[in-house]
Amino acid sequence: MATINPAYLISAEEAQEWHVFKDQGGPTYSGSPAWKRFLGFLEDRFRKYGVVDIQHNTWTYPRWYTSDFPDTSKWALVSDGRPVKVASYGAYSGSTSKEGISAELAFYNPAAPPESFKGKIVVFTTVPHPNPPFDETYKKWFTLNDYEYRTSDDFPPLFTQVPPSESVSYDVWWQLRQTAAVSATLKKIQAAAGIMVFNMGYDRLAGLYTFPVPTLSNIPVLYVDKEAGAQVIQDAKAGKKAVLKLEAAVEQAETFQWIGFLPGKDYGTEKDERILLITHTDGPCLQQDNGALGILGIVAYFSRIPQAQRPKTLMVFLDNRHYMPGMEKAFEKEDYFTKNPEARKKISGLIGIEHLGQIEYRERDGRYEPTGKVEGCFLWTRNHPQLIEAAVKAAKDHRWPRVMVQCVERPGIHGGTQGVWYGMGKIALDWDLPAFATMGTQGAYWATTARIHAFDKNLFRTQVAAMAQLTGTLMKGNYK
Repeated sequence: MATINPAYLISAEEAQEWHVFKDQGGPTYSGSPAWKRFLGFLEDRFRKYGVVDIQHNTWTYPRWYTSDFPDTSKWALVSDGRPVKVASYGAYSGSTSKEGISAELAFYNPAAPPESFKGKIVVFTTVPHPNPPFDETYKKWFTLNDYEYRTSDDFPPLFTQVPPSESVSYDVWWQLRQTAAVSATLKKIQAAAGIMVFNMGYDRLAGLYTFPVPTLSNIPVLYVDKEAGAQVIQDAKAGKKAVLKLEAAVEQAETFQWIGFLPGKDYGTEKDERILLITHTDGPCLQQDNGALGILGIVAYFSRIPQAQRPKTLMVFLDNRHYMPGMEKAFEKEDYFTKNPEARKKISGLIGIEHLGQIEYRERDGRYEPTGKVEGCFLWTRNHPQLIEAAVKAAKDHRWPRVMVQCVERPGIHGGTQGVWYGMGKIALDWDLPAFATMGTQGAYWATTARIHAFDKNLFRTQVAAMAQLTGTLMKGNYK
């Protein structure tokens, strides 16, 4: 199992078919009709590949929703009598009537008295990147970090600011994270509504979904691009009037975590050990939450190997909380492992998979476009020489383009930090499990505009092959 039998792998064409199906449903927010359609597809396929003892850990939550780009019919802005092109909205930010909220604009100044903004539509701009030298936090979160190995030198320089004209991956994360601070400030100053002006062109900002996802508010927020926002900022500084509309609804939606098992040779006995395959199933675009299709590809591979030859059971855990209000922490009491702590005892390793088959985008000379490269990828593992060696081997064996092997628990080969372990797989650190996890760097994939045209089926198959090989590594060995 330390190498892959290509005959057992899904084809690139089958991967494409899976993604076309998912894409046809649109965004898969937890508990939505599109999400239920996607989970039904997954369950059908997992059963086909021999997954048994399927469980739904079910609960309900207040799901907020509105129209999604390119349908902008539920959100609009008029500033000083002029319609403004709106690129997106603040998720879970609240709702207005069809007529919207009419109020005076105000440009946010943190030095101004908070009461001066009460009842107004307050305009914010994203904070620009800092100038060098960068502090350790900025370098760790918003630049390319050190590594154990990478498959090419086709990456930006380490610990430097990456301009959007080269890749949007780091800039979008810098700006998107600021939505949390804006949401908190709007509540503090008791604003009627908010407008957030991003330093992005319209095509890049269109359909951008709020992340981190906040808890439900009653202060509606709209997102506008830098060109449309320039006039709005002028109007706000002059105290002009505006009308802001964000029609949204809230429903009690049933959602669930999905759990199933591909049995190993000792399944059903005290000797059974399990490898946890983990990802989330909810998100705004095709490749944000296609990790479940990656896990499906891994399960399809191991289903071709007789159960008697599978040393450990594969436990599939598809989480549903990543794009719910307040995210995973807000629903910790409902979590399967909180309710069933004994389920962790048999887990001896972990595979995390998210954001597969992505291509790189840039914003240059007013154009938002692919760079012609696949998106850079992370491949994380724990601080164990054999695990690091196995990760490097998998990257080399499958000629995985633009991937960096990282171990965040130690300095990289240049002596610098190896950054942050993102995604669902990072629980391997808390649970102290041998693990491998991967994801793309996510430039274009925070928005509803990333559809099937932005999917690379061959990269997806390569990623599935490499992660299947690493799953086999965990199935065969004991790396505690």
